[in-house]
Amino acid sequence: MALLIRNGEIVTVDSRAHADIYVENETITRIGKNLDAPPNAEIIDAAGKLVFPGFIDPHVHIYLPFMATFAKDSHETGSIAALIGGTTTYIEMCCPNRNDDALEGYELWKSKAAGKSACDYAFHMSVTKFVRKPNRNCGKSSPMERLRSRSFWRTRIFSGGGGGGGVDDGEMYQTLELAKRLGVITTAHCENAELVARLQQKLLAEGKTGPEWHEPSRPESVEAEGTGRFATFLENTGATGYVVHLSCEKALRAAMDAKSRGVRVHVESVLPHFLLDKRTLNGPASKA
Repeated sequence: MALLIRNGEIVTVDSRAHADIYVENETITRIGKNLDAPPNAEIIDAAGKLVFPGFIDPHVHIYLPFMATFAKDSHETGSIAALIGGTTTYIEMCCPNRNDDALEGYELWKSKAAGKSACDYAFHMSVTKFVRKPNRNCGKSSPMERLRSRSFWRTRIFSGGGGGGGVDDGEMYQTLELAKRLGVITTAHCENAELVARLQQKLLAEGKTGPEWHEPSRPESVEAEGTGRFATFLENTGATGYVVHLSCEKALRAAMDAKSRGVRVHVESVLPHFLLDKRTLNGPASKA
C-alpha cells in the first residue's frame, strides 16, 4: 500500500522543511516537493501540521512485578497509547530479581510482549547479580554474553547495592568491564542503597511515614553520590553508561563533570521531574 503525506513541515534532528513524503511498503522512498503518487495511494494532507519521525521511548515499564504489585498496562494497551502519542518503538526494562535466572527472566518478559504489541519494542536487561561462571542455560558463555548474541545492546543496573535488584561495587565493576568488551551500553539507576536504608530507618523510628518524607529518605545528595560513583566506574573501565531518570541538578552536575573528563556517560530525565518537586508531596493529596 502506498502512502503520500503532503504539505507538512518535516522535523528531523537538525532541520525543518516543508515537503511531501512518499511511503511504499512501509518504507519512505521519496521526500520532495509536489510528489506524484499512483492512483491507489492513500493521501494525507498534513498542511499546518508537523511531521516527525517515529519517537523512541527508551525507558518503559509494562510488565513490572514490584513489591507484590504489577503495572496496570499490558503490551497491548501500552503500545496503542504509545502510537497515539507518536512513539513507534519503546524499550522495556526487563527486571528479574536477584534470585532469578537472567535468561529465564528475559524469556518471561519477552513472552508478555510477543504477538501483543502494536508497535516495535526492545528490552533493557537488568543485571541484578554478576554471573561470570556459565549456568545450565548458557553453555560456555555468561548470561550477558548469551544475551549480547541475541542483539542486546543495553543492560541495566541499580548502583549502590542492597535489596533484591542492586549490585554492589564489585559486581558493578565486573559488569562494566564485560560490557566494555562486548560493546554494550550500561544504564544505571543511581542511588546508594545503604544511605537510603539508614535514612528510612531513622525516619520510621521518628514516626515519619507520610509521603512528604519520601524525598528526605533519598535526598539529592544521595542521587548525586550514586551518579558520581557510577561515572567513576565508567571512567576506570572505559565502558559507556547511561543514567536513567536523573532528577536533580546535583546529579546532573556530577554527570557533566565526568563528561568533561572524557567519560562516556549520557543521561535521561522524565517529565515529572520537570513539572513536580518535593513540594507536591506536601499538598492536599498527601494528607488524604
